[in-house]
Amino acid sequence: MMYTIGIIEDEYFAQRVLINLLEKHKSLIQIAHISSTVEEAKKDIATYTPDFVFLDIELPGGNGFDIIDCLKKHKSKIIFTTAYEKFAVKAFEASAVDYLLKPILPERLLVAIERMIQQIKTEKEALNYEGLKSNLATNEVQTITIKYKDSYKILNVSDILYFKAEGAYTHIQTTEASYLQSHKLNFYEGIFQQHASIIRVHRSWMIHRKHISTFSKSKRSVTIANQEIPISKTNSKAVFDLLA
Repeated sequence: MMYTIGIIEDEYFAQRVLINLLEKHKSLIQIAHISSTVEEAKKDIATYTPDFVFLDIELPGGNGFDIIDCLKKHKSKIIFTTAYEKFAVKAFEASAVDYLLKPILPERLLVAIERMIQQIKTEKEALNYEGLKSNLATNEVQTITIKYKDSYKILNVSDILYFKAEGAYTHIQTTEASYLQSHKLNFYEGIFQQHASIIRVHRSWMIHRKHISTFSKSKRSVTIANQEIPISKTNSKAVFDLLA
């Protein structure tokens, strides 16, 4: 089966690079349109209804988020493209959306295409991109998107009590429910590395410090929602200095 794609990118050089890279995958995909502005993209999407698009976030006349409603209407899926910025990467990872960093690497492009085709085949719904929008609008991750049943769920970071390592998985406890995710704890530590309230306290635990009800220096532990959480000797001084 051949899949149609759109390229929404205002920089000519970036367009050409992506077109050349996609040439290697012409047995799978066909470029339906190349758009340079928000208005042009909306018209092209309505005309060509591509299966998925490569969408640059910064565009003349607005940004990539101004096009999302149009893409949803025509059931086109999205791979975001972005210039490298440390926080932006964390925002994308926290929001569980597909993205490619510029300059785009051929092997990373192939992975993104294969993942997108799999999404189309399994008819998975497009993600709610509001989580990504809110994360990119601030200097701190506000939400994370997790896999939930056969879909996705957005969690407010302020509602997360703690993260607990479970082998190759991580258990996320919120004020309302718990979720087991197929990422190691280090993945979440990377996302929240610069976050003021999410702190790593133990090799198996990360906590949201606003939910701490009690702490004990002698026991080297904190309590959150009746759960006693150990503080490692290595982290104890830094953690208790923050709580003092």
